[in-house]
Amino acid sequence: MIKVITPGLFSSVQGLGLSGYRHLGIPFGGALDRQALILGNRVLGNPDSTPALELTSGQVELKFTRDAWFVLTGAQYRIAIDGRDIWHSWRNKIKAGEILTLRGPKSAMRAYLAVDGGIQPTQQNTTLQITKQLAKGDCLRLGSALSIAKPIGAVQRGYSNEIRALPGPEMSLFTPQSRKAFWSNAWQLTNDSNRMGARLAGEILSLTKPQELNSHAVMPGVVQVPPSGQPIVLLADAQTTGGYPKMATVIEADLWKVAQTRPGSTVRFIHVSPGQADDANYEWQQYFYRLQRAIDA
Repeated sequence: MIKVITPGLFSSVQGLGLSGYRHLGIPFGGALDRQALILGNRVLGNPDSTPALELTSGQVELKFTRDAWFVLTGAQYRIAIDGRDIWHSWRNKIKAGEILTLRGPKSAMRAYLAVDGGIQPTQQNTTLQITKQLAKGDCLRLGSALSIAKPIGAVQRGYSNEIRALPGPEMSLFTPQSRKAFWSNAWQLTNDSNRMGARLAGEILSLTKPQELNSHAVMPGVVQVPPSGQPIVLLADAQTTGGYPKMATVIEADLWKVAQTRPGSTVRFIHVSPGQADDANYEWQQYFYRLQRAIDA
């Protein structure tokens, strides 16, 4: 069991989300930086989809009631066990009764605290409700402890503000100047961003003429442009349908970069082909393959 002493801001339990429910209007949900969650679970030996804590900012204090191994991935936090500093991206052991303190982030936006055995749903916190925001006094049930012999660490892939994207189906509806601005200009992430969408500010994107679109299915990564002309990159908690024109779609391999961009920072969109998107996904597969080989060695 983990007892929440100080929850931090917008801390929640996240897995890899849900599939097969979008026809019911239920979004995918789950970790915004899926690669960071998978990395933490791989380092511990958990299944990739094992739920962990997604941390956004502030100080988090957790008291463990059983010996456990944990790892923090994603954004850089200061990590301490009863005042003793711990390395980021390394699995470490904490003893029953000790308090884990996390302060940050120093860089990036979201961190993931994975624990051996994972965080388990309760009768009040079912799989469909596992994204509940943490509150002081919450008790998180852990799965069975794993047999882990020693600390090991992993090197995370580097962040850049270049976000690769494919042209969207309605891109041709925008003026040539707007299409050029989308690919050429820097876009600033605003404070209005949340788990539903990353709201960007920059040059206003305009349609060649007013358009009325039927509501259509949308997915995480889709870049919609509302009447304000300021693009929104849909994220894990976004709605399942929308009626705004779709300028582009961020490729799956780079969506984590959007999740790790801090408000006030800028991103640039890089035009890629479907083949290049497949290559980017393959790079992630190779990264995790090499990681698993190193862990098993």
